[in-house]
Amino acid sequence: MAQAKVLSVGGVPYEMVDPTSRNNSQMALNNAEYNRQCLIGKYGGQSIATLLAGEIGGGTVYDALHKRIAANNFAGLRVGDYLDVPLVSASGVAGQQSVRFIIAHIDPYLWCDDRGKGHHIAFVASAPIAVSSSYDGVANSSYIPWNKTNTNQGTADIKNPYLCSQLKGWETAFEACLPEGLTKYILTQRVLLEERYSASGALTNSNNWSWQDIGKVWSLSEMEVYGCPVWGTPGYSVGFDCQFDLFKDTAHRLNGSRCGWWLRSVGGGSSAGVCFVSGRGAAAWDGAAGGWVRPRVGFLLG
Repeated sequence: MAQAKVLSVGGVPYEMVDPTSRNNSQMALNNAEYNRQCLIGKYGGQSIATLLAGEIGGGTVYDALHKRIAANNFAGLRVGDYLDVPLVSASGVAGQQSVRFIIAHIDPYLWCDDRGKGHHIAFVASAPIAVSSSYDGVANSSYIPWNKTNTNQGTADIKNPYLCSQLKGWETAFEACLPEGLTKYILTQRVLLEERYSASGALTNSNNWSWQDIGKVWSLSEMEVYGCPVWGTPGYSVGFDCQFDLFKDTAHRLNGSRCGWWLRSVGGGSSAGVCFVSGRGAAAWDGAAGGWVRPRVGFLLG
């Protein structure tokens, strides 16, 4: 009769290996498997609260993550890992009481912009967010127009269309729903943002750009999702943006939710079109007054 195979670690029978070595060996195996899953796009993500449980102590997961980022220590953190964030007094803004935010990229804008950013992690909501049915400006119970006036133009005072959009107004309200323990570590995002304004009338392409603060919570650009301008104005719509690692495949643009979501980029060749991700994952274009698209926002934690 064949003898049963004895599991060993480095030639030593498993039951004789001390628990610390066993745990380290199991952790190495787990990490190797997670890395393999990342390479083939099948990594399901882990709770950051669980990953950093031993570092939280008497604080919060946000405190522990902030300390990690400040120390430039991203060990064990992967694109796809997530924070489940409870919303505070969200009933008038979002149609849900918590949002899962997933790591989309690590240090995508390190030392970038006209002032320079420190270390950070870019997070993105795991799915489009249902707008509260009681929110002023809601469309079709849980969606929101990019601009109900169906324009993608800036103004004489605010030349960047995104900053004067209805979408931006909702994002500002949503930001106030995040817990203060998190928002105190969120960086104000500063980007090279497209402008589209002329005193002589509506434009069909962006005609300039400028460095602008777009808040702590914001919608992504075409570049951050697709890695190139698709329906936006080449050049001015790109700014300094880069594609986030999360969106290297089409599947993660949907992440299981077949619902369209707005981008901050405005459409080229049109005085009303705005870019969005369709419910089929395609780069798409719709009129700014479109009422069947939801927001899917991101932030930088530093």
